[in-house]
Amino acid sequence: MRALIDSTLGAWRLWRDALEWRSRGFAAPSPDRIKRAVLLRHHLSDATWVETGTYRGETTAVLARVARHVVSLEPEPALYEAARQRFANTPNVELVNATSEAAFPTLLPRLEGSLCFWLDGHFSGGPTFKGPNDTPILQELEQIAAQLPRWPQVAVLVDDLRLFTGQVHAYGPYPPLGTLVQWAERHALAWHIEHDIFVARRG
Repeated sequence: MRALIDSTLGAWRLWRDALEWRSRGFAAPSPDRIKRAVLLRHHLSDATWVETGTYRGETTAVLARVARHVVSLEPEPALYEAARQRFANTPNVELVNATSEAAFPTLLPRLEGSLCFWLDGHFSGGPTFKGPNDTPILQELEQIAAQLPRWPQVAVLVDDLRLFTGQVHAYGPYPPLGTLVQWAERHALAWHIEHDIFVARRG
């Protein structure tokens, strides 16, 4: 019975999200289910996923079903504690209660094999973490670049591309889109855009 209820709720939410997206002329941002489909499409075989911003753990749960290991960073204490309880019995999920700026310098050097990154950790109102740096993407890319030669395959996905205009938005300053393009090309990563997500890959 529980499985039937979950399946019915899932179908209803998918229909609701599709109607809402259609009402916006399929403009960005796309529904979370669409974004997760993009992540799964770019999953590398036997890869570790690094996710910035656990939030409620929905994306973490999806990635845990396909990844060898998932490292999810959540600096907001209340969200981190809720995720810790949710994933207490999920052995391939590792939660880190820290910002990416604080965690990446020691986290990335210990990761081996193919790596996938979902860079979505930024202040976006509500219960999300608000720190001194609301849009840490440039620091994240710098730290990733330092480790790129060690990883045989890599996929870097950056969310909310529509905000990368080089202007200051309600949730802080975002660099221009060209910054992401130049970073990918400088490190010989093929790049393209899908549903408000910047995708840069090698392998």
